[in-house]
Amino acid sequence: MGQNTKIAGDFNQSNQRNDHAWEVIKTLVSGETDASRLLELYYWTREPGIVELIRAYLDLPEHTRRNLGDLLLNIRPQQIHSSFDAQGRLVLAHSEAPAQAPPPARRQRS
Repeated sequence: MGQNTKIAGDFNQSNQRNDHAWEVIKTLVSGETDASRLLELYYWTREPGIVELIRAYLDLPEHTRRNLGDLLLNIRPQQIHSSFDAQGRLVLAHSEAPAQAPPPARRQRS
């Protein structure tokens, strides 16, 4: 009897997920969303590693996510340089002249 309860619970959870998925699909199909944006999102999800990168970004603490987002949105990506310091911390820096900036330091393996 315990197994039947588990199966019923799994079935209910599966139905809830399906109901939610159907609601999302209905919203998308109803035309309430811009089709070109959906196509763009689809193509982005096809990029290798992008989903994992987005998940990692969303797992960052709020203040870190905000700071990183501000950096990425307010300057050209070509002006961002990175390196690892002696303690192994990633250091991001803004450079006004990206062509003259030194290449990012490589982390030495111990």
